[in-house]
Parts: sequence; structure tokens; C-alpha cells
Amino acid sequence: MRKYLFLPSLLIATVCSAQIVLWDGEDETITSRNDYAGWWDRGNPSLVDNPEKDGINTSAKCLKFTMTGNDFGQKHVALPFRDWMTPDLKGNRRFSFMIKKTQNENVMVELSDPTNEGASNYWQKTAAWYGDAGKWQKVVLDFSTNDELNDFPGVFAITAQTGDVTAPQDVYIDNVVVEPVPMVGEKALKDIDDNSLTGDVVVKGSLMRGDCQNTNGDWFKVEYDDFATLKAKLSAEATSLDLRGVILKDPYYDQIQDKCPSIVIYTDEGTIATAIGQVNAETEKATTVYDLNGRPVEKPAEQGIYIVNGKKIVWYK
Repeated sequence: MRKYLFLPSLLIATVCSAQIVLWDGEDETITSRNDYAGWWDRGNPSLVDNPEKDGINTSAKCLKFTMTGNDFGQKHVALPFRDWMTPDLKGNRRFSFMIKKTQNENVMVELSDPTNEGASNYWQKTAAWYGDAGKWQKVVLDFSTNDELNDFPGVFAITAQTGDVTAPQDVYIDNVVVEPVPMVGEKALKDIDDNSLTGDVVVKGSLMRGDCQNTNGDWFKVEYDDFATLKAKLSAEATSLDLRGVILKDPYYDQIQDKCPSIVIYTDEGTIATAIGQVNAETEKATTVYDLNGRPVEKPAEQGIYIVNGKKIVWYK
């Protein structure tokens, strides 16, 4: 099993500001259809105090509606942001929102194409599993396989449960956003050549891993893994990876460290390094590494404690 050193982060993390916020519940109101801003009155939504602020959603306000049966109108709310904003997705196809309800089930989102009203492809649909019964969960929906979705969708409609509603239940929704595209410099990660990122690499935006369902017609599974994409873009000689301020979902670093054995990864939680990677990072500025007996060593050959730049470094073989 790979063993890691977790070291304190040296810099204060910055907040990524590239999310497009469609609705956050704090400064928007519930309004009737076609009014300035807010949710249509489908499902009779209301703005309420967040009933659970000590979990992953600490917002003060959120939307609430009650599912009372299995008819579409009883499980459904819609946010018509085309009435008050025109978000440009710029090729991004990943959305998320917070949801809290009592029954585990798939949650479906439909995005409309306001330029094609009445056509069979007017609504593009994707579903994701809600599995934290009674707790807030961030649901991520990837529309990358919805080929007919354009960059200017007009309505964000949520069906809070695709299966049967077994009993009336309250549904809470908050923080509807478009997740930012993973970027290195001014270039989207997906557009970077494989094995070309070397030296010190700084990523901005989001890195996510998971799956959902494309529900246009027959359902089929959609898997996304930005960490695998990042691994493909990194060269084996990459020395550090700065993810501070990046929005992460299910991070998995082993595959990156397998390809880049000397890499040091900086996250908001701290610094992650393979032991040899940490020794290499520290020895870049040192002429010699010493064992505890004061003898210089070129490269640690055995598991133990070594002195680099006056600091004790633990190396696990």
C-alpha cells in the first residue's frame, strides 16, 4: 500500500470564482412565471431558512417544496433563468446543486434550448443518484453526451424524484451552479496535448469524478473522470501539481502519482506527496541529504528518517 506524508499547506488557498451561479437562495426571491427572477410557481416553492446548516450546505436560505404524489407537477420545480440572465456555458456541460429530501432516488434535470422551442430536442435530460436520505447532498450532472444542448440554455427544471413518491415529502434545493471547466493557464484541460504538462503545474476550475445517466430516450450511463484526463496530460517529469482553490469531487491521486513518482500535490487540505517525491522536492534546493548519523547519502535506499535542509523527513519505502 502506498504511504503518504501529509504536510501543512504553505499558502492560503484562494477561492475559485469561475462558477456560474444560476441561483443561490440568498439574494433571489420566489416569483411567478415570467417575472424578473426566481422560480416558476410549479410545485408551489417557497424560500425558507436552511433546516440543516451544520453539514455541507451552510447557506442561510434555500428553496422548499413538497412532493405529494407521482404526477409530474407534484415532483417538479423550474428555474427560468432565461427570464433574467443569459449564461454562456462556453462549452461546459456540468451542473450541480444541493438537494435534501427523505427518500433516496434518481434526481433528473432538464435543460431547455430557447432557440428551438417545440422541437423534439427542446429538453435535454440527465439524472443523478441522490443517496443521502435526510441530508444535504451535492448532485452533479454531466451533460457532455447531450449533443444537442447549446451554450445558452433557458430553463433549469428539476424533477426531485424519477421513481415513485411513497409518501409526501419535503424537498430542499440550493446553490444551482454551472461548474467551471478545468483549466491550466488559459487553456481547457481537455484541449492540452497528452504528456505535455511538466515542471510545476497549476490547475484552476474544477476536477471531478463520478457518473450520472443520460435520460434522453433510453437511459445510459455517463462516466466522467477529470483526474484520469489530468494524468494523461501530465508528463512523468511533472514535479508539482497545485490544486489550491480547485473545486474537487471524489479526488483520486494514486493514478497521478503512479505516473509522476516525484510529484508533490498541493490542495486546500494540505500537501500530499509520495515519500520519495517529498524527498526529491526538498532536495532540489539542497546539495546533500544526510542520514541521522550525519553521513551524506545521494538517495535514500532504506525506509527511515533523513535530514534535508535541516529538517527531518520521513521516507517510506
